[in-house]
Amino acid sequence: MYLLYHDKYKETVTGSEIYYSIFKSKQRKKSKKILLGDSVGNQLFPNKTNNDTVNSLACNQSIGMIGNFLLLNNYLKAGNQVDTVFLLFSPITFQNNLNQVYTYHYFLKPFYTDEYKPLFTETVKDQISKIPLNCICRNPLILTSNWAPDFSPADKTDYSFLSPVSAEYLQKMKTLGEQHNFRLVILPTPISLTKKALVDKMDTSEIVKYDLQNEFKDYFSNIIYLDDSIFIDGTHFKKPLQYTAYYKQKFIK
Repeated sequence: MYLLYHDKYKETVTGSEIYYSIFKSKQRKKSKKILLGDSVGNQLFPNKTNNDTVNSLACNQSIGMIGNFLLLNNYLKAGNQVDTVFLLFSPITFQNNLNQVYTYHYFLKPFYTDEYKPLFTETVKDQISKIPLNCICRNPLILTSNWAPDFSPADKTDYSFLSPVSAEYLQKMKTLGEQHNFRLVILPTPISLTKKALVDKMDTSEIVKYDLQNEFKDYFSNIIYLDDSIFIDGTHFKKPLQYTAYYKQKFIK
């Protein structure tokens, strides 16, 4: 009851950055440039400190591209004027098809609500139906904890870069851009050298399949590969600030 009162659990559970991005996405801001991103994007442009020139809503890759669409949609519904939306994601993030062991805690708990369900495609509904105990994810005991059921997805993947969920919601973001007259700019996060072989195997024809050529035009050529010693765990930076400066200078002006 204490954790539910005034939504205290949103500050204490793992993934609290997601709830903060949701809160922030509903506020009126003067910034006309927003940034959506995964956890590395949040390292480079933390959502708690980037509020002015670029308003960061970056949080965690486990919310999928649908979660990022919902944040963007919130921001526009709040009456904010946007001229540029930056998407700062690792190539691996686009593979998320809501079929991860983390989907229950990081996506279902924050977003499986009456507010957002009308924006779920049939693909999303189908993926959710495969997750055990999805119907009780908002139960107070579960919602306020870090508990999630064991989930070993059995999906057969016939994609190597863009999952069906990612493709659908990137197209929806593209449509929002046409409706609200903003640019959609997709940027890669820096990647460790050991993951270069994985990136090189990705099928970029999937970009053409979903008519996203303009959005991904320079994406792969802009990837920076760095020595593994730069990263804590092969993904996240030990010292991200020097790379923040690089992105601000080259891409986000």
